[in-house]
Amino acid sequence: MDEYKQLLEDSKAYIRTRYDLLRLELLDKLSLILGLLVLIIVLLVVGMGAIAYFSVALVGWLSTVMPTPAACCLLGGVLVAVVAVLWLCRQQLFINPFVKLLSGILFRESEEEKEAANETAV
Repeated sequence: MDEYKQLLEDSKAYIRTRYDLLRLELLDKLSLILGLLVLIIVLLVVGMGAIAYFSVALVGWLSTVMPTPAACCLLGGVLVAVVAVLWLCRQQLFINPFVKLLSGILFRESEEEKEAANETAV
């Protein structure tokens, strides 16, 4: 009877340990994903600011050779064309790499799992 109690206690400890390991792996993956999202947001904000400053500078430079409203319209047309090309290529440029990166984060194996797989393969 004492052996069954010990087995039950060991099973409970094993389940608790696996649960803790699962929580730690989830925390690790969530922190990587949130870090990636924060990086993307920061890059978008900085990129939009840079585009705004360069647009103002380009309009100022173009206004020396053409009227200012024409320079604004020209730059607006170029930006709309760039956005259209990015929209048409969104699958290849943004969605596929992002999904690949997320799946790499979510489905990567830990070092212990790799070692266990190598040991069982031998």
